[in-house]
Amino acid sequence: MSYYHSVNNPITFSTDEVLVRNYRKFNLTYEELINNSQNTRLAKKNKKNGTNIIPRRQNAWILYLRDKSREMSGFSSKEIAKMWNDEPKEVVEVYEAAARLAAERHIEKYGLDYKYLPRRIRNKKNKKPKISKTSRIPITPPTTP
Repeated sequence: MSYYHSVNNPITFSTDEVLVRNYRKFNLTYEELINNSQNTRLAKKNKKNGTNIIPRRQNAWILYLRDKSREMSGFSSKEIAKMWNDEPKEVVEVYEAAARLAAERHIEKYGLDYKYLPRRIRNKKNKKPKISKTSRIPITPPTTP
């Protein structure tokens, strides 16, 4: 599908982009949905400290959660997860297409060499084991008369 930005400059959209742009039930705009949020803890930390820690790529579930959270303040992610599981296949495909577009935007912005590396616990040896309440009660053997 082709749209014309000007007489001599046609803009061609991919099938994913056409699918997402034609879906009218989003609560966020197309650009808000595809780009990373500026309200996350990481974005605020980057702005405050002047750092540039790269955010994770957004998958279909994260995009759905962000979109529905705007509409349904006060709902928990568990309730939205139930809604996600009940959505028809066509809606899930739209969010999967949006996730592919978000991944392309992420690659454009941060490069192809990004790899998610979760933080690891540094000193496992120094970590104290948790003691449950039942393990504190001394167990005495039964006495026989």
